[in-house]
Amino acid sequence: MKCQRQILKVKWHQFVRNEEITAITGLSSMCEIISRRCNAVFWHIARLNEDVPAHQTLYAHVDLSLGRPPDSSWKRLPGRPRCRWIDQIRKDNDMPPADLRRRAVRRGHGASLRPRLATC
Repeated sequence: MKCQRQILKVKWHQFVRNEEITAITGLSSMCEIISRRCNAVFWHIARLNEDVPAHQTLYAHVDLSLGRPPDSSWKRLPGRPRCRWIDQIRKDNDMPPADLRRRAVRRGHGASLRPRLATC
């Protein structure tokens, strides 16, 4: 938003909402851009072959989001963030990652995918 405000020469003491700035400039907010790119990475990895390490890692993340740890002794290390990348994907799409993964695999690489964006 800072760059968009500089383009419009809006000073810090002027009370102009971010939504108004975005509407005037016609540019997407950074939150929307980041969300769109995270979703694109998720959809791409979900459609990879099952022997690719990135696909295997995504599958493990989906299992964790469903409450299935890799083994019985697994637990999160102290001090690690509570919100993971897969949690953000769930929040952005209002859908469980397992359903999103199934949907991506069903569509394959040829389909044009435009996941719905969430607002910050």
